[in-house]
Parts: sequence; C-alpha cells; structure tokens
Amino acid sequence: MKDKEGNVSFARKIAYSSNQFGINILWQAFNTIAVFYYVTQVKVSGTVLSDGMIVYGIVNAFLNVMAGYLSDRTHTRFGRRIPYIAFMSLPLCLAFVLLFTPMTTNAYWATFYFFVLVFLFDFFFTFVALNMGALYPEMYRSLKDRSNVSAWQQLFGILGMIIGVALVKSLGQTLGYPMMALAFATIGGLTLYVSLWGSFEDKSYQTSPFDWKDAFVETFSNRKFLRFITANFMIQLATTMFTTLSSYFTQYVVIMNGITGSLFLGSIFIVAIPMSFIWAKIAQRIATSVLTMVSAILFVIDNLFFLVVRTPMEVIITGAVMGIPIAGFMVLLNILLADVIDEDERHTHRRREGMYYGVNGFLVRLGMSVQYAIMAIYFWSSGFNSHLSVQGSSAILGIRLMMGLLPIVFMGFATFALLRYRSVRSERRAAALSKSS
Repeated sequence: MKDKEGNVSFARKIAYSSNQFGINILWQAFNTIAVFYYVTQVKVSGTVLSDGMIVYGIVNAFLNVMAGYLSDRTHTRFGRRIPYIAFMSLPLCLAFVLLFTPMTTNAYWATFYFFVLVFLFDFFFTFVALNMGALYPEMYRSLKDRSNVSAWQQLFGILGMIIGVALVKSLGQTLGYPMMALAFATIGGLTLYVSLWGSFEDKSYQTSPFDWKDAFVETFSNRKFLRFITANFMIQLATTMFTTLSSYFTQYVVIMNGITGSLFLGSIFIVAIPMSFIWAKIAQRIATSVLTMVSAILFVIDNLFFLVVRTPMEVIITGAVMGIPIAGFMVLLNILLADVIDEDERHTHRRREGMYYGVNGFLVRLGMSVQYAIMAIYFWSSGFNSHLSVQGSSAILGIRLMMGLLPIVFMGFATFALLRYRSVRSERRAAALSKSS
C-alpha cells in the first residue's frame, strides 16, 4: 500500500477516506429520521421510544468497548480491523433496510420490531465504523497526512450527511421510506467496500495485547484521553441534539416544505466542505485543542439565533453559518484522538486504537441516552402531541429553547475540558525540561 519512501498514494487515500460517505449516509439517516418516522408515520408513542432508547443507549454503549477490545486482540492474516469491515458491512445495510420496512402497524409490535432492528443495525454499525476509524491513526502517522486525510474524510462524510440528514426526510416522503432505505443501503454499502481497497494494516502492530483489566487501567490512566472524551462527549451531544431537533424545528416551529427543509440542512454541509480543508490547513500551524475551542464558541453563537428566527430564509442562513464550526469538529476531533493514541503507544509500546475508539464510542453512545432523556422530558412536559399537525405554544417554545440554549451548557463543559487537555501538555513539557536540566 506504500511506496518505497513509505508514502500512501493519493488514490488510496481517497479510497480509504470514502468510507465516511457510507458510514454517514447510514448513521445520519438513522439518527435524524428513525424515531421521527416511527412517531409520526407508524404512530408509536414518542415517550415510549425515548424511554426505550435511554435504556438501549446505556446497554449498547458497552458494545463499543467490547468491539474495541476484541479488535485489538484479533490476529488474522488479513489484519485486526479489515475482517470486521469486510464481513459486517453487508448485514449492516440489510438491517438498515428492514428498520424502515416495519412488518406491522400494531403499536406494540411495531415498538418491539423497532428495538430489535435498532439493535441489529447498531451492532453491525459499531464493528464497521469502529474498525474503519481505528485504521486512521495507524495508517497515517504525520500531522500533515492526518490533517489532509481527515479533510478528505470530512468531504465524503459531509456528502453522506447532506443526503443522510438533509435529504432523508424529503426522499422518504417522495419515494416512500422503504425505497429510500434500500437506495441508501445500496450506495452506502458499495462505498464501504470501495474503501477497503485503500485500507491496509501494519502487521508489526499485532503485538501481545493487554488483558481486559490492564487494557482498562492503561486507558483510563491516560489523563489526556480523559480530557478528550469529556470534551468530545459534550460536543457530540450538542451536535446530535441539533440534528435530531432540526426535523421538529422545520416541521412545527418555522414550517418548511421538503425543498426549503433540505436547503436548511444542506447549507450547513455545503459550507462545511471547503471549511474542512481550511481547518485542516490551520491545524498544521495552530494547536488543535485551541481550534476546537474556537469551533465550540462559534457553535454556541450561531445556535442562539434559533431563539429568534422566524422565516425559512433566516433558518437557511443560520444553518449555513453553522457549517463553519461543524467542519471544525469533524476535522479536529479526529486529529486530537490520534494524538492521544500516539502518546499511549509511547507509554505502552502497543497500538491500541480499538480500545480508545471503543471507550470513546461508549461515552458517545451514553450521550444518546442523555439526548433521549432530554427528549423524553420534553415530550412529557411540553404537551407535544404527534397526532397534531400544529403544536401548542409550549411545545414550540421547548424546541426553540433546546436548539438555542442547551448548546451553551454543553460547549461550556467542552471548553473547560479542552483547557485541561492543554494543561496536561504543559505539565509534561515542563517535566521533560526539568529532567533535561
């Protein structure tokens, strides 16, 4: 996969980066519309689904840790990560199609069916996405390569998001949700297999792995990682809340049709595409943690406008500006986690991407439970009624407050954690200087 100088060809970088299209078109479509579809189309109780997703998110969070631990311990002639991607991408796509093809209209059985298919989809998705991500720090070791590849990943990821977030609702309404799911699964699956052509592993990293206890101890004794996952948890919670609430915002607060709704979400990602390369360029000159804090501040400022926007055009403009911090998060968080893993290798003499991506995924999935807990409180307290096409004033106010004010809390915690992340670097630099003197 590398030439004699150890460089990866541009074509293989692009092929590997394309995995983000397949991952995002499936995940973002699921995250944006799955609950919305079952609440508004299948007429399942939103409170019941939200309560169930809280419990499910907690249980499923442990799946990420298990997947990461197993990935680090896997030894095959094809590598540690690639076999999981090759064998689980197809069932992942099948589960996605079946999720949007409910076999019953009975509310009880539709709820049961929903959770079974969500588990299957998430099980396969976890193994595929985690191992795709774990290849990145191992394949690309320099800051320049990581910044450039991360930018290309985000380009493909954004294209997947444009379809998975901005078009999923309108395509579902136009084509029917089962046909939309089949189209998304076909395109996403093909992209995942194309990305395998650009993927490779260094077999020298298949060293003797830690046992379960030592793997956890070493992971959670890494102070930089603890600060990183705190910041990432809050950032992911804020952004996933935004994508989930966007469907309700354009349906009930500022009513937008399929075209204007797609323009709103699409504008975010259209702006984010060029901004990804700009963030990647700046990251080679300014500390990644500082740039992530800048993105958090920009995210908060832009979200405040959702408290006051009244027209579809105002919503679209606000969404376009949102593309700037969103692109920052997408590029910079990848680089931060790769740096954390490099530091762990210097300490443990092992490449443990699986464990770090697994624990990171564990906390991000717990964020899903927090997200659905917030939504459950909203459904319970606001008077929201899925059978009404026009919601009451308290339900509309609740959506505005969650869009505009909650990010201040989440990003405040994220910024504090990133400041602490930088303090770890300063402490270690001071210790190194002290030893040398």
